[in-house]
Amino acid sequence: MLSKKTCLAGMLALAASLTVLAAPARGPGASGTALGLFLGQPTGITFRYGLDKAQSLEAKAAWDFAAKDGASVSVQANWLLEFPGILVIEKEDFPLYVGAGLQLGVGTTTSLGFRIPAGVLYRFGKAPIELCLELGLGMQLFPSTALLGSGGLGVRYRFNSAD
Repeated sequence: MLSKKTCLAGMLALAASLTVLAAPARGPGASGTALGLFLGQPTGITFRYGLDKAQSLEAKAAWDFAAKDGASVSVQANWLLEFPGILVIEKEDFPLYVGAGLQLGVGTTTSLGFRIPAGVLYRFGKAPIELCLELGLGMQLFPSTALLGSGGLGVRYRFNSAD
């Protein structure tokens, strides 16, 4: 069996190699590619690939500090739908988002479940940086059922930003 360090290194390499898919951003929406850190539960790297101005695919590969089932590496994959224009403060848009996804835990046991993430984004106008504040609720389905909770702050660098 692969060691925990080997699994984590492999996931980090995979996430970093996804930047090859970087597409030019078309304004401040979800389009484009972003890579960064997610601090919270779980803590690790986050990657977002914009499908269009209001949809994106997002993944996290992270160390799970609160795993109760023996899993120590958590991988999340989410489809996100943004709602720009709902939360505007002093002419700055903070798009709200909601999505659906899967969560895989790997360690002494393997777990699989679904999740519903929701949060708020901020994309800096003059810097290729975006922030996200996210909470996620879900349910582990395998090897047993349990409620899942996650959340934290993400900071990502947006590649090929054209603001």
